[in-house]
Amino acid sequence: MATPADREPVVGPGARFQGTLAFRGEARVEGEVSGTVLARGTLHVAPGAVVRARIEAEELVVAGTVEGDVVAPRRVALLAGARLVGDVRTGALALADGSLLEGRCEMLTGLSEVSTAR
Repeated sequence: MATPADREPVVGPGARFQGTLAFRGEARVEGEVSGTVLARGTLHVAPGAVVRARIEAEELVVAGTVEGDVVAPRRVALLAGARLVGDVRTGALALADGSLLEGRCEMLTGLSEVSTAR
């Protein structure tokens, strides 16, 4: 089974994307994204990557930087060194030592409380 680091990036190192990024399944950002991310699946933000966007995904795993509000009914995980500045709505939150969450967090009690990307 492939690890997140083995996945092909949607936005590779040094690349910049502006607009709406929509996908199903899993995607990895290693560059910069600004705008909106709509996902039916998992978004991985790699170390050194910067996402300045409103994010709606089933799951978000951050090792880089996210600036923007997040809705992720399944889970939000901030790995060591991750930085998230924005409000978070999620069913589960995991914060590793050395991660930073600056914003409000609302824990969802059921997946029916929010709809993710279409």
